[in-house]
Amino acid sequence: MLSEQNFEVLARSEWLDALRDLSICCADDDPCDAEDRVRELNALLGMVPDEALSHGLRPIRAVRLEELLGVGACENAVMAMFEDGSGFLVSRSGDGHSLATIALPGSIHERSGAGATPALALVGAVALFLSNANALRRAPVRRSKVAVRPALH
Repeated sequence: MLSEQNFEVLARSEWLDALRDLSICCADDDPCDAEDRVRELNALLGMVPDEALSHGLRPIRAVRLEELLGVGACENAVMAMFEDGSGFLVSRSGDGHSLATIALPGSIHERSGAGATPALALVGAVALFLSNANALRRAPVRRSKVAVRPALH
């Protein structure tokens, strides 16, 4: 799947701690840190200790990630990590701060993150969602030809 990337699987507790740290960083970071946070999220998705924890998300190839970041498409890079059935909503206030809300397949809750840019808000929301994996109950994911989209409240 990701032939040019050699990710190391982390222990579950280390992975969850790294996601918690990432979500906090995204809320406090400057816009110039967005590319690094997107890279961190992509790397963490590649190191998931149990694929069920990241259902609805996937890392993208390093070459593709750098292409997107190279042209300033941080938001697009994060959105490329979402699989079918995942939902997100991004808004921006008048002062330029952003809020993102995500819902992943089978989830009965959504999570929101804030940041100085839409990309930081999206990364923060994903990191917060995944770091609360134990607290979030997911319904069994139905496999059918008709996609069931999660609803954002």
